Order: sequence, then structure tokens, then C-alpha cells
Amino acid sequence: MDIHKPKAAHSWREFLIEIGTIICGIVIALGLEQGVESAHWSERVHEARESIHDELALASVFGEERLARRDCADARLAELAAAVVASPAQWRPTSNDYCGLPHATVYVSRWRPWPTEVWRTIEASGVVAHFDAHYRRQAPFVFAFVNELGDLSREERRLANDLAPLDYPILLTPDSRTAFLRTIAALRAVNGQMAAYTENLNGNVRDLGEVPTETDLKKARAEVPYLFVRPGQLLNRPAGLSAQPKH
Repeated sequence: MDIHKPKAAHSWREFLIEIGTIICGIVIALGLEQGVESAHWSERVHEARESIHDELALASVFGEERLARRDCADARLAELAAAVVASPAQWRPTSNDYCGLPHATVYVSRWRPWPTEVWRTIEASGVVAHFDAHYRRQAPFVFAFVNELGDLSREERRLANDLAPLDYPILLTPDSRTAFLRTIAALRAVNGQMAAYTENLNGNVRDLGEVPTETDLKKARAEVPYLFVRPGQLLNRPAGLSAQPKH
């Protein structure tokens, strides 16, 4: 095997030319590497933002539902509180028809899995550092609202379960009457909080530049079972079922 040894430079001029050639080669190699790295992160950012957009479209649909149901849910809870106050010691269950629909229990919470999984994955992957400065600041703020709405939704479900005994004829003691009234007051507060958080979320999604199109919303709505759109109207309800599930 022939081994070609480098020729020794015979002058400073030749030496400087060889050094310059080596340096140029290094600079070109580094530039190409940075270009490949930049293209890689650009693609990752594009994919991440598409995923965030889809996740926020689903959150927006959940928000639509909260706002659509806010007033009639509050009216139902006010009616229930008045019935508990006025009831004799022997409680008789009231009608479970409210918000223009029959329900399976005295009060059905609207628990939804407010989506943050995609955002948490993106945070863990390091992509956030490659977003532009505004997006990098705003996106965590937006998903903090989504996360808080998820916590409130779980709290609403817990409180609604505490009202389940009112589905049956029970004896109302002074203590149990007070406990039911406190639970109803807490549910009214959560209902109001979730509506307020939803309105704030909508504004922050707009500031982020991720407002879903009507096509995005239509696609997301199709994925949500028993979606409340207005009093008396549910979307995606299985045929033959007249009441909503107990959650």
C-alpha cells in the first residue's frame, strides 16, 4: 500500500497556503454541521407547533362547552340549593332534567381530560428552547391555564359525587343539609372559575397565534362524546341513550 506523505513546505508562502486550506476546510465543515443542526431543529419546532395547535384546538372545544353550560348549570345548582333549604327532614329526589336535557343523576359534572400531555413531552424534549422568544414566553403561560382547568374539572367531579345521596329519598339532618349546601356553593364557585379561566385561555391562545380554525374545531368536536353545545343539544351521543353519563 502506498502512503503519500505530506510534502514539506519550502517557503512561508506555501506554509500559509496549506494552513489557510486546512482552516477553510474546518470552517466549511462546521458551517455544514450547523446548517444540518439548524434544519433539524427547524423541523422539530414545526412539528411541535403543529402538535400544540391540535392540543389547543381540543382545549378550545372543552372551553366552548364550559361557556355554553355555565348559566344553566348555575341555575340548576341554585335550584338544588333552594330545594335542600326548603325540604322537610325527609328528602324527596327532584327531577334530574336541567339544561334542557335529562340527566342520570342529581348533578352531572362536565369532566374533561384537559390536554397537556403534548406540551409536557415538548418541554421534556428541549424543543422549547428553539422557539422564538415570544412563543417561548407565552406557551408555558397558556398551558398553565389548561392545567388549572384540568385540576378544577377533577375537583368538580369530586364535588358532584358528594351530591349523589340526593338521588335517593334520605333523611336530611341539620349537619347533612349544611354539608350539601356547602358542596353546592363550592360547585357554583368552580363553575364560575372554569368559565373565567376559559375566557382567559381564549385570549392567551390568541396572543400565542394558535387560534384554531373552524375546520380544526369541527375535527376536535367530533372526538368529544356527549359534547354540550347549547341547552337541549348534545353532540356525539350514542343512539338510544336519553340521559348523560354520571360524570
